[in-house]
Amino acid sequence: MKFLAADSKTKEIAKTALMARNLAISVLIGGERGAGKTTLAKYIAPDAAVINADRDSGNPESEINEILLRTDAIIIENFDKINNLDRIDLGEKKVIATTTKNLNSEIIDHYFGLTLFLQPLSDRPNDTLLLAEMFLNEAKNLLGIDEKFNLKNAEFDLSLNAISLRKSVLKFAIINSLDEQDLLSLMQKFLREKLRSGTSENIYRDFLYLYEKPLIAAGLAQYGSQLRLSAALGINRNTLRKKVYELDVK
Repeated sequence: MKFLAADSKTKEIAKTALMARNLAISVLIGGERGAGKTTLAKYIAPDAAVINADRDSGNPESEINEILLRTDAIIIENFDKINNLDRIDLGEKKVIATTTKNLNSEIIDHYFGLTLFLQPLSDRPNDTLLLAEMFLNEAKNLLGIDEKFNLKNAEFDLSLNAISLRKSVLKFAIINSLDEQDLLSLMQKFLREKLRSGTSENIYRDFLYLYEKPLIAAGLAQYGSQLRLSAALGINRNTLRKKVYELDVK
């Protein structure tokens, strides 16, 4: 299991995690959802069994005890969701736990010898680009795409860190691999579904925005002003301003 690190703070965490691999020490990893906690946990204990205390079992305490009977290391995702820690016999086992919550300091001191915290990707631009390149390679293999893409100026959704980043990279790969015929086919399928369920009295008017809005948004990005765009489109500036407002073009 690899743990990608390009930002300085993340590199330091990776170094500490590598040392923790060979130590009989339990580790708590904190951070937002999608920040890379489980990946880091698997980097520290690649052969450990994994259990999600929030999802895998209605009785995580019992399942954790069963796993600990047959292994010396365990990764517990969402450690903060365990309600009855006193029912778990961790003994001398190695526990790598993840949490999105702030735990009581007494719990941390009792169960863990090391605490690591992963910043959100919005604070890790170099890590973000590295992950985006990895996700892009995954997307290209999945879609059978050979084109070369430049991600440096791409805009990505980091609201859920790596989770939303992977989704936005996949969308980026799909959109940038489409040709004119692909777009026409997609629009035809979309409009056919709309027309099948719609009761519009003016179909042309109701769906014209699907052409106008992206055209105006792209034009503003390209020309930088409504004045230049109105000239390029051959329409009155006031008409363009009205359309920008009505279509809510950002």
